[in-house]
Amino acid sequence: MRKKDLVDEIKDFKENKKKLIPVVIVLGILGLFLPILPGVALLFFGFLLIFPKEGENLLKKIRSQFKNVTRTGT
Repeated sequence: MRKKDLVDEIKDFKENKKKLIPVVIVLGILGLFLPILPGVALLFFGFLLIFPKEGENLLKKIRSQFKNVTRTGT
């Protein structure tokens, strides 16, 4: 993949992200009431799309809280 192609893909993603965020948020809200949709996960994904840096910090906090759960014991 050439650098120009990657830059174009990033620009396309940023433009499409603005269209994707409301859909994900609405589906997340619906998912809180409908058992078929994973509401909390969709709301979290929408949060990550809106605030990527804060989302990374939140993921780090979650991982540090639950590191004993995800750690494979010997």
